[in-house]
Amino acid sequence: MPELPKGTKQSPSIKARALRLLSLREFSRKDLKNKLLEAVNTQIKINKSKGLIHLDIEQETKSKETEIEVVLDDFEARGWLSDLRFAEALVRSRSPRYGLRKIQNELQKSGVDLEKTGKLLRELKETEYVRAHALWLKKFGVIGANQKEKGRQYRFLVSKGFGSDIVSKIIEGNRTRGITE
Repeated sequence: MPELPKGTKQSPSIKARALRLLSLREFSRKDLKNKLLEAVNTQIKINKSKGLIHLDIEQETKSKETEIEVVLDDFEARGWLSDLRFAEALVRSRSPRYGLRKIQNELQKSGVDLEKTGKLLRELKETEYVRAHALWLKKFGVIGANQKEKGRQYRFLVSKGFGSDIVSKIIEGNRTRGITE
């Protein structure tokens, strides 16, 4: 391995960087790949500006992308990286504050296959009314006295990803209908 000029640090390997990131929290494969690519691209640009890389930046990036894919495949085979585990953690942390639609969108953005998480999403749908009502109670606690206040409450719950049918039941005070349905 060639020696680095004095005063420069060697950046951590892709595997070491991925392990450090996974030790902090769960990541989906897509999110971890993007995070690693971002770090690698930054390092390539820094090294290129210092004259440490003499190859084409695109060539270097492609070789690092291949290396990242190999590391991610290895981590999945060892069970260190799992989209399902990431989805479970996301649902666990977001479900008290967000509705099904918002959580589904986050999972899609993270590249998680929604077919694999079908059971999790069905469980979320079953508890949608209870979670929305608990959030409404915490924020407002009282049915709006006029249309303006009801509209404000409605917009709040919808912005959190809860379905309009459930939000309507809560805002109108039809508690028993929402629980049985």
